Formats: sequence, C-alpha cells, structure tokens
Amino acid sequence: MKRASNIKDALFALCRILSSCGSVIDPETFRKAKFNRPEAASAFWKLLYCLLKHIYSRNDVSSNSRNEWGVKGDEIRYVKSILQTQGYGRAAFYGLPNDGSEGSREALLAFSWLIYTAKILEVILEKKRINTGDHNTFCTCPQNMDFRKKKSFIKSTKQDIDVRYLQWLNGRLQLFWQNLYTSHLEKCNMLNKIHLYTQRCQTDQQTHHLSAMETELVKHPEICNTVMQSLESEDSYLQAYLEWRCLETVYWQWMETVFHSVSEEDGITLAQNVNLYETFPGELKARNILIYIKTLHRSLSDVHDQFHELFMNQKPTWHEQIKEKEKCVEEKEHTLSIKKIKQEMKKKTENHSPLDEQVSSTHGLLRIAFKESKFKVAIHKDFSLKKMYSTDLTTFLQATATKLQTDFQYLQDKSRKKLDAMTAELEGIVCISPAKC
Repeated sequence: MKRASNIKDALFALCRILSSCGSVIDPETFRKAKFNRPEAASAFWKLLYCLLKHIYSRNDVSSNSRNEWGVKGDEIRYVKSILQTQGYGRAAFYGLPNDGSEGSREALLAFSWLIYTAKILEVILEKKRINTGDHNTFCTCPQNMDFRKKKSFIKSTKQDIDVRYLQWLNGRLQLFWQNLYTSHLEKCNMLNKIHLYTQRCQTDQQTHHLSAMETELVKHPEICNTVMQSLESEDSYLQAYLEWRCLETVYWQWMETVFHSVSEEDGITLAQNVNLYETFPGELKARNILIYIKTLHRSLSDVHDQFHELFMNQKPTWHEQIKEKEKCVEEKEHTLSIKKIKQEMKKKTENHSPLDEQVSSTHGLLRIAFKESKFKVAIHKDFSLKKMYSTDLTTFLQATATKLQTDFQYLQDKSRKKLDAMTAELEGIVCISPAKC
C-alpha cells in the first residue's frame, strides 16, 4: 500500500509539471496505459504531441493545444518523425496505426524515454522561466566539426541538387543572419539606454540599475498582477518538480513492471509459435520429418544458388568499397596533418591569460549588468561571484572569428587546388568562377 501511494504521489507531481505545457492528464491514464488500454491511447498521443510541439516549436502551444488536436494522423506522424530523429529505436512504436486508437503502452514507453534522455521536464521548466533581469545566452565552448560523420546523411539526400538552389539558400541564410545581427544590436542599444538612465534606482549591490522588465513594470503598474500570477504558477511548477525529484526512483521502479508486462506478452507469442508443430498427431510425425528433410534440401540448394548469384553481383561493389577505403586512408593522412597544425596553434597560444580561459569556457544563461565605475558592461553568471567584462568577451569572439576565417581560407585554397588537379585530367571542361556582387 505504501508503494502504491508513493507511485500515485509521483504521478500526481508529474502531471502537475506536464500541465505547464497545456496537456491535461491524470494518474489513472498512466495506470490504463500500463495495461495497454485503448481508452488511454488518445490521451498519451496528445501528451506526446503537446510536449514535442512545446519543445521544438517557437510558437506558444499551451493556449491552443486543446483546439489543435484535430487531424490525428498528422499529429501522430509528427510525433513519430521527431522521435525517430532523436534516436528512439523501438520498432513496435513506429508500427502503430496513425489513427490514435491503440498503442497507449508504447506511447508510455516513448514518454519515459524522453524523460530520461531528452530531459523534457527540465526543458519545459526552463521555457516557462520568467526572467526579471536582463539575460543572454552565450556559448564559447569548442566544437569538434567532423564532417566524415555526416557521410550517411549526405548519401541519403538527393545527388542532383542544382548549384543555383544552394546559392539561393546561402543568400537567404546571409539575409537572416544580417537581420538577426541588427536585431541584437537594437536590443543592446536599448538595454544600454535603460541601464544608463536608471542608475542608482536599484537596491541590488550587483546591478545598481533597473532591468527592462522592471522598467516596464514601473511604466505600466497594471501588469504587476499578471506578473505575480505568472511567478506563482512558476513556483507551483517548481514545487511539483521538487516532489518529482524525491519520488523519481519510485516511478522508474513502476516502469520496470511495465517492461516486464511487455516482455511477458512477447514471450507468450513466441512460445505459441515455437510449440506449433507439437500439436500434430504421432502417426504423421515420421512422414512429416521426411517431407521436411526434402524441403530443407531443396531450400538449401536454392540458397546456395542465390548466394552465388549475390556474390557475383556484389563483386564490383566490393571493389568500389576497397577504393573508398583507400580514399579514407588518404583522408586519415589529411586529418593527421590538420592535427599537427592544431598542435602548432596550441603551442603558439600557450601563454594566454587565465581570463581567456574563463571566457573560452563561458556557457549558459548569463546576466547583463552595467558597471559605471569601469565604463564597461559586466556580465556575470547567476548565483556566482565570477565576473567578466563584455569587452573581454568581444575581444575573444573577434579573435575566434579571425582564426576561423583563416582556417576557412586555408581549406578553400586547398579545395581549389584539389579541384584544379581533378579537372586537369578531364578534357573539354572550362571552370568559370561565379560573379562577385
């Protein structure tokens, strides 16, 4: 009884957290899904759709999630496609029909997989977080760009893509990047004016000025009640999350029973298939064995012929694979040369200051504060006394951009030389460089 009450409390806390993204579900639906009841399938498909739409869509779906569940086939296909891109590999889940009439237990397993791998509860709470201060997200962590891992993706795409289409995509990307850059400049100018004009209006010893949201509240006091209600709802979600963290182990122990029920059903169907031939009468066993041996001999000879034909068909492809392996060896030699260049670059940058180390490891949500004493905008992490200045961060980013531009030009020149060497072997081909705007 104690374990049953604990799992009920854990499910109640989980349902309270899930209500923040607009999904309405109760612990009874979880119990029905454990036994694969069809009446719980629609609720769980709707839950998965609301969660994935809330995480991977920029639009706020919490207000219209109830009205959005109209055409079930499209929503279920959307859920399956997102889970497939995230790496969920249970084949029984993708074999479910797209009408939402069954598959409540498979949907429960997929939901639990998202909780464990994608950390969807933390993502939901982070999206529902109300920032009263001025924050910005930074990430200067080094990234390993290994394009050889993308070979399978490149082979799966269309090979006959027009170059003009790629140029059009590149132009759109540059246009969007310029719009994003100008919007960030406008935001920085606005924050600078707010921080400058509201100096010594804040009792906080770290900022001494008002944030953009606090300035809006001073300008429009009537929205204070709305902000207070939002903060209270966020506090209730955080309390539910604390309860969930205390009872999370109980939930995973309950999920073990769900796995056992799935494996038991799979074992029953397998046993039924294995014991199928034991139901024949004893008089027919000898005759059936002789017939079975003859059929096995014929099938074995057919398999031998098919294997020989397959070997002859696959022989040229194997030769091509050997050539590709040789190219991979050349690429490895190329990567070794790149590693040597990187080691030389590291030797040149060994004598950098500890401030550069702090800036290069910046990651996460940072708070922006104006410091009048040094005429700089100080950026410091929440709940931490470590500070850094925006000028140092800007200098580091400019140095990184210069290094990336140098590497890009080096790779571009190397690719051009390789292309010239390849086209030199061909006759009657003239390469014209694109016009510069």
